[in-house]
Amino acid sequence: MSTDNKPDFEIRLLSAVRKTLIAVAKDTMTKPGLRHPLTEGTQKMITDCLDIVISRQTAIEKDSGTHTKMKPVYTDEQTVQSFSVDDLKKTLN
Repeated sequence: MSTDNKPDFEIRLLSAVRKTLIAVAKDTMTKPGLRHPLTEGTQKMITDCLDIVISRQTAIEKDSGTHTKMKPVYTDEQTVQSFSVDDLKKTLN
């Protein structure tokens, strides 16, 4: 494999691993009060793997200059929009 394809392969690999781990977590989710089919140790290992994968994906994005500090916004969260008083004065005049 040439070195030109290495970053693309790593990005694809990390994305596939992340999606698979998330799918396993979703597929094994149980209703409250029921025993989870995965042991606590296995659940911790999935969490640790996801942490490693996401950390590496973030590092690759930072190195390539494509990283943003965007975070998910949940529909039940209130968002605060800020603006400067000068901008407000400009729109009122």
